[in-house]
Amino acid sequence: MDTQEKERIVKKNILQIFKENFNVTKTDDEILNIEPENEFDISNGYYESILDIFFIESEHRESITGKVRDTIKRVAELWTITLHYSLP
Repeated sequence: MDTQEKERIVKKNILQIFKENFNVTKTDDEILNIEPENEFDISNGYYESILDIFFIESEHRESITGKVRDTIKRVAELWTITLHYSLP
């Protein structure tokens, strides 16, 4: 999977987190320009949710701050997709 496809998936999931957990009524573009730590009480697990969804190690938590747009790019870089399959 290429980086653009990963970014698309990450973006979709992060926008959903905002809409469902923060009751944000902003447009997608407005959400992408939000700096969560400045506009919300992020102690409720926003970043932890991202780490859990994309199986990113907790030591990377500090590198996914900033605008939502920046978070998406960084998560896409860190996210390694592991395909689970069984051998015959």
